[in-house]
Amino acid sequence: MDSISSSRLAPGPAVSWLVLTLVFLFASSYTVSAQLAEGIVKGETVQGYQFMSGGVGSGERDAMLEQAKSYNLALSFAAPSGQYLSDVRVLITDERGKEIVNTTAAGPLFYVELPGGRYNITASYNGRSEEIKGLQIPNGGRVSKVFRWNVPVDEFTQR
Repeated sequence: MDSISSSRLAPGPAVSWLVLTLVFLFASSYTVSAQLAEGIVKGETVQGYQFMSGGVGSGERDAMLEQAKSYNLALSFAAPSGQYLSDVRVLITDERGKEIVNTTAAGPLFYVELPGGRYNITASYNGRSEEIKGLQIPNGGRVSKVFRWNVPVDEFTQR
């Protein structure tokens, strides 16, 4: 009976294979998550204001959301269908028309840290522009805005 008990407790090749498979799957998913976060683009304006864009996939989105509190303006880009949009041109000027940000977002999320004041924001996607004029960013506050373009669903299936 002792030999039967010990053989039940000793891991066989099937159990070892299962453990190795689980370890491999866990390690693979961890690597994929790290790779997804690599698509996040961070930058700095000429004036020294920090910005970040990305958010393609859940890994990038989660990584960006963790850092969102460091920025006081959050922009997101979507179609009314709920599809998120990337490659959106973002132009932010101050109230006197001086260019602050002029870049293309690497994903549907764009965060920037700006001093309190009024800003004009133009976001352009696929030749179509949307604009917010005189957006007030309060000192010590945060503002979030969503830009939506009426993009036909078939446009997404052609990509």
